[in-house]
Amino acid sequence: MNASPCNSCTAIILAGGSGKRMGKDKRFLKVGNEQLLDRQVRILKQYFGDVLISANDPEKLAYLNLPVVKDEHQGRGPLEGLTSVLSASRTEYNFVVAVDIPTIDMTLVEKMRSHLDHVSAVVPICIDGRQQPLFAFYSKNCIPIFRSAMDDGEYAIHKALKKCPVYFFPMKDETPLMNLNRKEDYESYLREQ
Repeated sequence: MNASPCNSCTAIILAGGSGKRMGKDKRFLKVGNEQLLDRQVRILKQYFGDVLISANDPEKLAYLNLPVVKDEHQGRGPLEGLTSVLSASRTEYNFVVAVDIPTIDMTLVEKMRSHLDHVSAVVPICIDGRQQPLFAFYSKNCIPIFRSAMDDGEYAIHKALKKCPVYFFPMKDETPLMNLNRKEDYESYLREQ
């Protein structure tokens, strides 16, 4: 493992989406000679003490030999997955990345980590103003806030974050974050590699 300020944190891969827009399971898309999920696991293991996966089909991911955390309550979306896996984490601070974000810029991640001291979450904001809550740090302090939001019928992460002390990390020169939501996104990403 590389010496990194992230060594004392857990990396969490949110890998529970249905992939409807993509038309296939995003976790197993090929990037080079690796599947997307396998690639993320390989990269994150180099920097984080623990790696957890949020997914509701652990049998498909048993080959990774990593803990796979199922949603405590099915059908509540990414906020439920995030809350369930934060509860399972052994560390206070956790870096969360969606499986469909193919590039993990560890320089950016380490910069974000440095802002965690007095907040419960660090979420990057792109130059165009979009928040990226699925490429962010969360502390366990978020768990009761997220549970309360879901109990009130709010399942959107960006809305639940309004009740948390958050540092919105302004992305400037960092590599823009890309999501592979549709087949066209995936094809475009592969062409750029």
